Amino acid sequence: MRQAGVDPENVHGDGAGATIFAAYGGPSMNPTLRGPEMMEIVPYGNGPLQVGDVVFFLPPGSDRPVVHRVVRVMPEGIFTRGDNNSREDEFLLRLEHIQGRVVAAWRGRKRRKIAGGFRGCWTMYWLHRRRLLDRGLSPFLHPLYHALSRRGRIAKWLPASLRPRVVVFRVKGEDQQLLMLRERVIGRYDKRTRQWRILRPFRLLLDEKTLLGWNE
Repeated sequence: MRQAGVDPENVHGDGAGATIFAAYGGPSMNPTLRGPEMMEIVPYGNGPLQVGDVVFFLPPGSDRPVVHRVVRVMPEGIFTRGDNNSREDEFLLRLEHIQGRVVAAWRGRKRRKIAGGFRGCWTMYWLHRRRLLDRGLSPFLHPLYHALSRRGRIAKWLPASLRPRVVVFRVKGEDQQLLMLRERVIGRYDKRTRQWRILRPFRLLLDEKTLLGWNE
């Protein structure tokens, strides 16, 4: 089960009941959250927890924070799931496990709202349907997609403003290479496999030969 990569050493707040800011990274909440982003987390206080909320919590028996969406609230506990996961989390939460709701994500000075409640439920429903559709069409579209991306012909006609660029971030003393299209992260380099992982359909905008020199 994939979980959101929240760095416990990069969580900051101004005191009890105050807004919390935490760095996000990882695949489980894509595309709702994408690293590297800073999450803005507001404690619930006396407000109601709702299905559809994106919550910041400590799983039972763990000291590593996780960010997932609330999918069910039952008498036996609170069920959660990452937007990019196909299954619910194996653990059940209680209210005391939840530290707050993610209301926004920051990239630099740009703030983006994160839907919760009723709007969050629609987001969750749409992402689930899109994942099912993608799974059904993938065997037919993947060969064509990869054939077009390997030729790189679309990329040659793009203006400079629409061409992705490689940006290097320093995280915990290590370089992390991201592929960005304007302000959006569309890919990242996996040092373990030595391959670029690029979101669809953005591979069509690339001439992959230009990426090879970054990691040789």
